[in-house]
Amino acid sequence: MWYKAKAIIRNLKPSEWKIFLTFFFISLASLIFLGFILFNKFTIPVPLKGGLFTEGIVGQPVFINPVISGNNDTDRDLISLIFCNAFEIAEKIEPTNNNQSWQIRLKDNLLWHDGEKLTSDDIIFTLNKIQDPEFHSPLSATWQGIVMNRVSELEISIKLNSPYAFFEENLKKLYIIPKHIYADIPLNNWRLSDYNLQPIGCGAYKFDSYKKKSDGFITKYSLIANDKYFKSSPFIENLDINFYTSLKKASEDFNFAKIDGLGGLTKNEYDFISRSNNIYKMATPRYYAVFINQNVNLALQDKNVRLALDAAVNKKDLIEKIFGGWADPVFGPITPNFIGRNINEISNNEALEAKEILENSGWKLIESEVREKKIKNKTVALEFNLVVPEVDFLVNTANYLEKAWREIGVKTNVIIISPEEINNDTIKNRNYELLIFGNILGGSPDIFSFWHSSEKFYPGLNLSLFENKTVDKLIEEIRKTSNKEEQIGDLSTLQSLIGKDVPAVFLYSPHYIYITSKNLNGFNSKLITTPPSRFDDINNWFIKTARELK
Repeated sequence: MWYKAKAIIRNLKPSEWKIFLTFFFISLASLIFLGFILFNKFTIPVPLKGGLFTEGIVGQPVFINPVISGNNDTDRDLISLIFCNAFEIAEKIEPTNNNQSWQIRLKDNLLWHDGEKLTSDDIIFTLNKIQDPEFHSPLSATWQGIVMNRVSELEISIKLNSPYAFFEENLKKLYIIPKHIYADIPLNNWRLSDYNLQPIGCGAYKFDSYKKKSDGFITKYSLIANDKYFKSSPFIENLDINFYTSLKKASEDFNFAKIDGLGGLTKNEYDFISRSNNIYKMATPRYYAVFINQNVNLALQDKNVRLALDAAVNKKDLIEKIFGGWADPVFGPITPNFIGRNINEISNNEALEAKEILENSGWKLIESEVREKKIKNKTVALEFNLVVPEVDFLVNTANYLEKAWREIGVKTNVIIISPEEINNDTIKNRNYELLIFGNILGGSPDIFSFWHSSEKFYPGLNLSLFENKTVDKLIEEIRKTSNKEEQIGDLSTLQSLIGKDVPAVFLYSPHYIYITSKNLNGFNSKLITTPPSRFDDINNWFIKTARELK
């Protein structure tokens, strides 16, 4: 049979050879394609260990130490990768005594990166250092008055000053340091210790090395997977962090494939990205508003003026112009992720005509372009100073508001101040009429610090100096109850009550934008409470894959 086939092939004419070869290669290609289809149909991709992922971060590490690290976002990113928090290492967390006492049992076989066992002593040691005033920990205010007692090597009992249903959120922010490393370091050496840049933690990745220029600028951090990680060892074996002085330079390196991940971009900054990428637009429990200080201006004490300021702002248009649509409108102090979009829109005044509100309440345009009204025999003009931190998107927002309010007869003087001065002077002294600022709720809808009347003055953050006894009571009740249905009901009532009084013009909640190279898998888009939250499931990220039968 084979000899006959060979004879036939040898006797083919040139034209027949062409036809034969054409059909041969078509058949071969079809078989390969069919094989590929069957292979994909009966197998699935699975992650393999290995590979390198390089993250780009704008900034510099200073103290990779959870006790003394401040508001440095770079430190926070690295802490979330290298350390673990009290919530995630707990096997069981049980509230008692109406949420005023909490019992915690740790997971078994928790290990530090150097192989030492992690126990309840480490957690108690960490808290003691945070509470010690000599350490000046930025976390001290959150943990003052909280008593933690050792029950056993793996058990702790905690007593709070008062019932607090959201205490688990505090535990998520309590990153633990190893007692066996820090116990013998004198107080004066804590900020000088090499461990601040070469930390030993218990997180998904452990420190390997770093590179530094002669001027002291750290250019790269190299981390390796923790093969003893209590969740599961990360698939990606090597994680590098490249540090930059500007987002523009980091974006350029992303385009040149020198880094694989970059977060915190705006729409305009993303438009600069030319390399193919995965983009994740994640909601945040953070909102920005114009906080109104009624105490310093007679006109602002008129609720109708505040209503008009709110009604004049087209939030949808504002978000499109400032963020290219990459934000959510907000209509009160509770962000949509806690109570849902429909409930969140109860106090929306955008349907009202701002000019009509002012006309009907006696604010008239006489000869100038600014509305006026006589109050207590004094002519009061609708002219306000709007203080804004020197941050691009906030300054752009202020300029948008100035134009929107000018169209209804309100004059706005935009005053741009550095963020440091805003925090250290403006807010401290409540030295503003209108202030653009943001509130971050974190993982719980606890708005006590921002809206309870006891927080009207520094160091409280009730920036509108808002006072309402019913609201105070609701805020206190929400902090005590663990019943989710009751919480949501109270939150929606709270949203409505605060919205009706118009103590602020609520604006938007920006998305957190994170981009990665196309070869990264396993990243899950989610609500992101803080930028480091993007790394919450990093042990599930993977680059390398294999296929196995279904």
